[in-house]
Amino acid sequence: MKKGFILLETIVVIMVLCVILVMLYSSYSNLLVKVKKKSLYDNTEYIYKTNIVRNYLESVIPESEYNSSLYYVVCRNSIDNNKCYSDNITGNYENDLFKFLKVEAVYIMLWDTNSINSNDLTGFEATTQNYIKSLDPTNESAFRIVVMYEEENNETDIPIYEYASLRFGSRG
Repeated sequence: MKKGFILLETIVVIMVLCVILVMLYSSYSNLLVKVKKKSLYDNTEYIYKTNIVRNYLESVIPESEYNSSLYYVVCRNSIDNNKCYSDNITGNYENDLFKFLKVEAVYIMLWDTNSINSNDLTGFEATTQNYIKSLDPTNESAFRIVVMYEEENNETDIPIYEYASLRFGSRG
């Protein structure tokens, strides 16, 4: 009788430990997925690159050009003809800067992402839509610059897009 009780007690303890381990694993794997997704956004290297792009664009784009809409497209390589850079042009500062930094798209938009709804996002690339949705909404009255960078993917031929955003302009 005592041996049966010890066996049953051991089985119950193992079951409880298994349940705890499964719960820990599921929360840990969710955390890893979020970290992997977030690692493509706003890391130090891309914030620094975005600061360079921002400083240049603040000096050449008047605020009246972008302050009348939810977002303003400075350039993008994949959707329209407003290319960020051309491989054929050399000696142009903006072209060389965007080419060197591997800028794929630059957007100026309102800081408060609550004011941008799903219908407004249909003009963006899918990865850009995901990035904008990941931004923390605030009621701040300012603009932000969102820059999309293309990175080489050594594992496949599919490019990886990385993002960073900073405050832009003088509004606020």
